[in-house]
Formats: sequence, C-alpha cells, structure tokens
Amino acid sequence: KTQRLANTTNITFHGIESEALLILLDQEGICASSGSACLADSDEPSHVVKAMKPESAASRQMIRFSLGAGTQREDITAAVSAVKHATAMLRA
Repeated sequence: KTQRLANTTNITFHGIESEALLILLDQEGICASSGSACLADSDEPSHVVKAMKPESAASRQMIRFSLGAGTQREDITAAVSAVKHATAMLRA
C-alpha cells in the first residue's frame, strides 16, 4: 500500500508582505500560511525559512502552500488565479 504525503512548498513574493497577501487569499477561500509548519498558532517564519532566507524581509515575504492527495487540478488553478489577482492588487 502506497502512502501519500502532503507536499509543501514555500514561495517568496518579493516586495509583498506575506500577511497582506494571506488576507486577500483568505477572502478568496485559499488557505496558506506564513508561519512555522511546526507551530500551528505561530506567525513567526520557521527556522528552516530563516536558514534558507536569513534576510528578515525575505522571510516575511514567503508563503507556504500545501498540496495533499485530495488536491484537484481545479484547486491549483483557483489558487494560482487568486495569487495572481492578489499580487497585482498589492503591487498596484
């Protein structure tokens, strides 16, 4: 039996504060996080992100998206569309 695990990726949105982007994505029904994956109630960047991107600005411009076995192509398409729209609004 094959076990399917969630796939997580961190994406940096240069020039955009992650919290502002998360608010707009939440309004579109897209769930993402800027905090540590290990600490559910934390908004602090993870120690892994800090190690990868030691500059404080970069670690505050990163969002974590997770995909699981139940993620459908339509879910990804909707998320990409919402990210494009939100980042355009924030950069305007």
